[in-house]
Amino acid sequence: MTYKLFLDDERFPADNTWIIARNFSDARWYIENCGIPEVISFDHDLGPSRITGMDFAKWFCAFVMDNDIPYNGMQYTVHSMNPVGAANIDGYMSNFLKDYWQ
Repeated sequence: MTYKLFLDDERFPADNTWIIARNFSDARWYIENCGIPEVISFDHDLGPSRITGMDFAKWFCAFVMDNDIPYNGMQYTVHSMNPVGAANIDGYMSNFLKDYWQ
């Protein structure tokens, strides 16, 4: 299944071509059941829970490595309004793509 995953607890993507995951659990479910998306768009702050988009980024990378999933050209973007959280996710995902998947 080809899809784009938008992780955000309250905002909506610019168009209706995205699947919206409102929390870590929803995003994890999509990855485990629908495979690796072509794009993930990350928010950092996911509502009142302490679980963040960074937690999901770490889980995602571990899931890929643990399951030896081959690179499918997946891209990511970070749309978070939290500048520190956004930078952390961007750095983590950038390093993962550079060091493991490419």
